Amino acid sequence: MKILLSIALLFFSPLIFAQEGRPALASETSEDERVKSTIKKAFPHDLENWEVEDESKTDGITWFHNGGEAANSPFTHQYKINYKRKNVSEQEREKWKKVAVDVVGIQKMMAETECEIVVTVNTFFTEFEAENLQTKAVSPFNLSMVGPFEAKYFMGNGWKISKNESLEDNRRNYVVEAAINKGVPMTQIQTIHLDCTGSPTVVDFILKNTDLKAIQTLVGQNKITQPTNNQTITKEKPLTKPLEGNNEIEFTLDGGDFHNRTFKLKHSKDGEFGYLLNNHPNPAITDNAMTRILIQEDDDFKTKNKTGFLDITIPFIRKTGEFEVFKGAEKASFAGGINCWDGCEYSFDADGMKVNVSRYDAVGGFIEGTFEGEVTVGYKINQPLDNDQKKRPNAQIKGRFKVHRKEDRY
Repeated sequence: MKILLSIALLFFSPLIFAQEGRPALASETSEDERVKSTIKKAFPHDLENWEVEDESKTDGITWFHNGGEAANSPFTHQYKINYKRKNVSEQEREKWKKVAVDVVGIQKMMAETECEIVVTVNTFFTEFEAENLQTKAVSPFNLSMVGPFEAKYFMGNGWKISKNESLEDNRRNYVVEAAINKGVPMTQIQTIHLDCTGSPTVVDFILKNTDLKAIQTLVGQNKITQPTNNQTITKEKPLTKPLEGNNEIEFTLDGGDFHNRTFKLKHSKDGEFGYLLNNHPNPAITDNAMTRILIQEDDDFKTKNKTGFLDITIPFIRKTGEFEVFKGAEKASFAGGINCWDGCEYSFDADGMKVNVSRYDAVGGFIEGTFEGEVTVGYKINQPLDNDQKKRPNAQIKGRFKVHRKEDRY
């Protein structure tokens, strides 16, 4: 009998640090859905004495957390499927009762009754520990490693085992990698990796009923046409000599647990910066580019000194102006934290406020502005529900920022 333990964690707001990256283009969403749907259709869904316990959704990606995704780095896709034995006979049940009396026995039982397969497209490096993996020739894979409880299969040219070191308990540390071909678009599929858990017999049975040729056919495909832009782009020149001076950030909170309490974040040379973040895989197209300001006090890992942060996304670039931030805004965001160490004592994000950018220098200068409005406040949101971490009354916030503008990011 399995005992299921459910641990509920409350995330007061989806935005603690504003999401770095950009929304996926329609073509990227469609391609991600196509690749994952192709893989899903290739795997069996009606096997005798086996059922699909869980599998990934094939909805296309909507957001890239890496601003250069699908332009400067490989466009990855991932799909997972879990199988579980059904119609287990009494004879089999008795057999497993006798076997599953220790850790090894339980592992053997699970390897014969459960199977998980994770497919990652356009991955070029994996490091893992395993027991007694043997390389075998398995069609149509370029490299296969099979063990008593797991197996690794690789499609695409150039895969090699670059590390194979002995550990304790008959386990070994492996690194398997392949070279990225930078001469093709990063949206093109170069490799596919299958990470399987289960006994060799079970994994072999699942894969023999999988349309591996359909998965293999994905290698080399690229369904996204790289965008072009015929407009003349005026490139901004950075300042010849970066301006001197410290970053300055302070704000006052009033309401709920705060009574006109002012916070002045300590200057951090490396943790406070503003930069242009392009929202398009073509660096020349800046129609939807934004500016991000991230302000973080330096962590002190020796004393565990509590710190604060502020994270603002501005929906325009290279100009001054005012904008509003509200819940659900796509391009504008405002979030912060107070007394943060392994989570923040207080965190907040915009409920309705205005931000005014009064200065926007070239790279090497400063981005400066003010903000005022209402924020929604949370208290110890990373803690379990059995304490008094609850939603706090909204508070009024008013403050200013002045941060160095660093190099643009694409």
